[in-house]
Amino acid sequence: MKKVIKISFVVIGILFGFLFLSFVFWGGCEKNFVTYSEKGYCEFDLKSCEGIFGCKKYDDVQVLCGSVSTLCGEKVLCDCGENQVEDLTLNNFRNDQIEKTISDYFKTQKRFSWKNRDDSHNFCTIQNLKPDKELFPLYVWVYCGEYIIENNKLKTVSGSSGPVKIDYPNELSYYNINKFSYEAPRDGSNYSKDIKVIFPEDVQQKIFEHDVKDLIAKLEKNAFVSISNWNEIKRGVAECEIESVMQTHALEITATFKDDRTILAQEPKIDDIFEVINAYKDKCGEILMGTE
Repeated sequence: MKKVIKISFVVIGILFGFLFLSFVFWGGCEKNFVTYSEKGYCEFDLKSCEGIFGCKKYDDVQVLCGSVSTLCGEKVLCDCGENQVEDLTLNNFRNDQIEKTISDYFKTQKRFSWKNRDDSHNFCTIQNLKPDKELFPLYVWVYCGEYIIENNKLKTVSGSSGPVKIDYPNELSYYNINKFSYEAPRDGSNYSKDIKVIFPEDVQQKIFEHDVKDLIAKLEKNAFVSISNWNEIKRGVAECEIESVMQTHALEITATFKDDRTILAQEPKIDDIFEVINAYKDKCGEILMGTE
């Protein structure tokens, strides 16, 4: 009996030792990160090995200039210098999740974002006017634009800009876009009066002095790359080069090509990507599709 127990302890010890060594020798992460400022994106290869659980490999993943990606557990900025598409997040916010969700929310609000053309793309970005305030309600400046690309140049179809008080019922790690609410000043002679009612005094001065040019420039750079990527995805579908597509409810599309390239874009309207894929189904066969 004692011999059996000793053997069991030895076996368990060997297994733990093997597990430890597997993380020491097999664990690790290899990466290759290249910036293509003239193309508006960075591209990386990533091989992440996690002990006995094996390795995951990602090839030719593209990230927009100005965006932040997580590589090997570290945040890496795709810095393209003066030609980069600016990051649409972290405009005086404590984290990019809040800002991105609020920006996506305003894309659904017809006062700020609307469509004049079926093929146009809508984008929104915001700036926190009171960054020292961590809890809702928050006070932000919103800019939303409707864009198309003609003759390889970005064209603004419509746009809207202004200060907003935005509220959310609960502080949670996950934000439900349907639970946001906002209050914005009316136009015309009521504008100044509403500013004084809706916003605290220190924010009022920022509103009257606010210059929206930087927000517009930032959004236009992002719009050009995103729409260009959308056109590339459509071309890839037509040429039977796409292996899979993932769609989010914020109109964001991630397309993986058969050569392992991955491109991120925003579709003009919800489910446009599925209409494009179905149009070439007889020619190209099935493409893996998913939503989240």
